[in-house]
Amino acid sequence: MTQNLRHLPRQFTLSRLASASGSLLLSTALLGAASLGIAPPAHAGDVEKAEHVRVSEEMRKLAQRNAWSAVEAQFEKLLALQSAGEVLTVQELSLGIQAAQNLGDITAARARLEQAIKIEANPDFQQQIQAIDANYGHVKLAYDKRYGGDRVITPASPPFAPDQRASIAIANTVVAAPGDYDGLLPAGDYSIGTHKFTIAAGKDSGNVAITPSTGESKAFAFAWLGPRATIGVSELVAGGLNSTGSGSSAGLQAANFGGIGARVGVGLDMGITPHVGVLAEVGYHDLFGAEQVDGSPVTNPDGSAVAGNSIHMGYGWLAASFRFDKFWAAAGPIWGIGGGSVTGATGYCVSNPTDSACSANAGLGEENARYQRLNGQIMAGGGAASVSYALFDVGPFSGAVTLEGGAQTDSYRLYPWGQAGLTFAPVSKAN
Repeated sequence: MTQNLRHLPRQFTLSRLASASGSLLLSTALLGAASLGIAPPAHAGDVEKAEHVRVSEEMRKLAQRNAWSAVEAQFEKLLALQSAGEVLTVQELSLGIQAAQNLGDITAARARLEQAIKIEANPDFQQQIQAIDANYGHVKLAYDKRYGGDRVITPASPPFAPDQRASIAIANTVVAAPGDYDGLLPAGDYSIGTHKFTIAAGKDSGNVAITPSTGESKAFAFAWLGPRATIGVSELVAGGLNSTGSGSSAGLQAANFGGIGARVGVGLDMGITPHVGVLAEVGYHDLFGAEQVDGSPVTNPDGSAVAGNSIHMGYGWLAASFRFDKFWAAAGPIWGIGGGSVTGATGYCVSNPTDSACSANAGLGEENARYQRLNGQIMAGGGAASVSYALFDVGPFSGAVTLEGGAQTDSYRLYPWGQAGLTFAPVSKAN
């Protein structure tokens, strides 16, 4: 190996490997275009050219101080400028090669050497490629999603050369992310958990699939798990009576009404897969509204205000919950029970006051029915759904704006409602 591979630091970052992969892909594209006589489509402007000069000079000064981590960071900026149409010089590529070598990123170093040798047939570049191929081989380590064993890449005989030890450390940083590794490793025998494989110098070992053996299957883990709470403002409407609610068995019923109120729910949200979970929630829902009959406000004959309408209801909601990045949704059956006080009566006994089934309300009449105060219990079942968009995280929770709605029935009428609120739910581990 060349002198550039000596005295390597022991600190590595994932971004270097990402840079290496990007460099390799970009180099391949450029070389392919060159072989066909096609120029890259991007064209650099004056801003890119000026930035190119500045970054190149800064990289040269940092290299003189052997600040290879900083040199690598500047070279990554040059790669971004290259994608914008700037053409890197052999001298710049040479500094990028030295940075990658000194940091132990041999995958990136070889890709940059190949790019440089296409520009200038430098014997030193060719010798460095030959030295890498004499000591390293390519492999793609593909970890099965079900694999839950040890992910560490362990050489049977740890290499002595610092660059080789560093390249293994970089690969272990990638697979610990967790992720797959696609790059160079020193030639030799390796193990990952119970799995063994061999890297041959100068060869491509292809895909090595790391699948779970006995005792290596990943234990089930919730994609997200924790308490969930939603609070907001809602509108609830008690619709008109249906045929059942207007029948003789229903007797005297409240006229249709509606109003604004608060709605708050707390529960447990559990992600079974990265995108699908289960939500169990209980909560409170109320309504307060001025009395109206057939859309017209009601006042006492003397002009004084009539007592308004109110509902106080508890509910239980069991829903399937869904998450796709910042977008959440939930839908499922809901059941509520509570009570209400309403001014204004309607129903069979208002229209048929002489029927024997309405003896308790004999003589009520339609006019008096407008001022009749009714108190009763409500038990209603139906369905509810919500959509949310996550805006921020607070510790283990994500905060989201939520729109929620549903409809329930007590078999006499429909109770549709809608809510706008704020939801706090557990952060998804898949994010």
